[in-house]
Amino acid sequence: MVGQYTVGSKDALKAAIDEVQLVLDNQKNKTVKQLLDAQNTLEQAVLAFENNKVTAGDATDLNTRISEVTASLSGTTVGTGVGEVSQSDKEALQEAIETAQDVYEARSDKTQVQLNEASATLDDALTTFKGKVIKAGDAAALNTKISEANTILGGTVVGTGVGQVSQADKEALQTAIITAQGVYDARADKIQTQLDEATVTLNTAFTAFKDKVIKAGDATALTTAVNEAKNLHTNAEEGATAGQYMAGSKAVLKAAIDSAQLVLDNASSKTTQQLEDAKTSLNQAVEAFKNSKVTALSGLVDITIRTNATDSSNTVTLQDGETLVLTSSDESGAVAAVTENPAGTIKVTGIAAGGPITVTAQVKKDGKVIKAGAFKVTTVVPMSIISKTIANLDFSTVYATQAKLVSKPVTVGDFTGNRKDFTIKINGEIIPIYVYWKLSTDFPLGASMGSVVESHIQQYYIDKGGAEALMSRPISAYGFTDTFQISTFQTGSASSFTLEGKDWSYFFEQSSATGKDADTSKNRTFTISDGTNTATIQLTSKFATIDALVTRLNSRLTNANVEAQVEKISETQFKITSTSASGKLIVDGVNKLDFFE
Repeated sequence: MVGQYTVGSKDALKAAIDEVQLVLDNQKNKTVKQLLDAQNTLEQAVLAFENNKVTAGDATDLNTRISEVTASLSGTTVGTGVGEVSQSDKEALQEAIETAQDVYEARSDKTQVQLNEASATLDDALTTFKGKVIKAGDAAALNTKISEANTILGGTVVGTGVGQVSQADKEALQTAIITAQGVYDARADKIQTQLDEATVTLNTAFTAFKDKVIKAGDATALTTAVNEAKNLHTNAEEGATAGQYMAGSKAVLKAAIDSAQLVLDNASSKTTQQLEDAKTSLNQAVEAFKNSKVTALSGLVDITIRTNATDSSNTVTLQDGETLVLTSSDESGAVAAVTENPAGTIKVTGIAAGGPITVTAQVKKDGKVIKAGAFKVTTVVPMSIISKTIANLDFSTVYATQAKLVSKPVTVGDFTGNRKDFTIKINGEIIPIYVYWKLSTDFPLGASMGSVVESHIQQYYIDKGGAEALMSRPISAYGFTDTFQISTFQTGSASSFTLEGKDWSYFFEQSSATGKDADTSKNRTFTISDGTNTATIQLTSKFATIDALVTRLNSRLTNANVEAQVEKISETQFKITSTSASGKLIVDGVNKLDFFE
């Protein structure tokens, strides 16, 4: 501190005093010179000690620096503009000034080193503060972009052609340039961020403008369309036959192809829309050309017709303004006559056996053939088939029967004291039947006895397996006026049963019964067909006369839509005649040879 001595100075002075004291303590033995040297040494030590006393430094420079920094701080405002600083940066410098001011005010107690350090610290704070002052940015990039934008704007004209732009797009870039120029002109007051933002904004407008410049379109699609149209034109043939094109249609297509080719030859100066318009026009011409193709008439079928018969199965649908023209290869009409009756319906009448002949049908509109087709006609004599002589008209089926026994007449109504027993043996089972009571008088004797037997049968199967066994029992009994019957449910020779026991003969004439199988040996089957539909003739009954058989045959033909007619030619023969246009008649089937040669 000021007024104090430097560290070690007292020790140095004490050492000098001690040395002189030692000389004084032995002064009797010291020469005058030694005493004078000792005195001089002490004086030098005292002088050196005094020189080591700390004194206050000169604060003039610190005061000057405080004034200068304070003036710089006062002249700077807080903000975000050029020449301004943030509030925190201004407060930091103010704090540095106050710290230096505190040192200055205590200058009497401050050494020169302390005063110099305070000045240096304040200078550092001022340097930092000046570095924080916002400076104007570099506007070179903005100026370059303005020049580029002006160049492209000046070199681009308004229009709808390739390399041109719309008036609105040009004005949009001009506005962006003016805005950027305003920022550049005020560049001295613009920070770098503001200049960069202006550059980016102008560049965005510049890029958008370049994208708006109309460019030449891609001619790939038009090239493909032209090549396809040329191939279609080259391979097409004009004529009146299905698959050909109407007369004059190729010339129209050629004109459309040439027009599209002209656009294609100048594709580098054509916009996308112009190329698309050319392609659309060509596609429309191609579509119109395809529509001029003579199409095949669908649905026309070849006909086989019998003499004097007519056929109208071929029909052509005509639209407004269309007419039907028919041409026959049978110019004399010897085989068949062909007419249109009514509009669109082709009527064919068989004249005489022959053919096939070809009938050509053409649909015309405005004098040009737009549809065409053909079918063949063959005329035949109607076919007929005469049966063999049929001596036996019994084709009946003998149906399968159950195993059955009918009792003798029941004459006794009261078996009290006269018990009767017998058993029914069926499928290895033995069913006991007995009666020793008076029969019910509510029913005839046969019905009452039949009820007794049925009750024993039912009870046997209930005892055996309950309701399920009852429902599946193989045999039953029931009565009539004076008799009763035992019979199986199953028919055929596989069904049988036997009566046993001491009294079976009291009720029945015989003890066993067997069913009979069905007999279809008299049944006959054959088929009759007109080539389209087939009737299956199944004869399973006895006919009283040949007329009844003919009636049955005609009924089956009608039900099966077979175009044929059966007629009686004698009491033992019939004839089948085709009534179809084709005259076709076919007989077949398992028993064909029993009826036909």
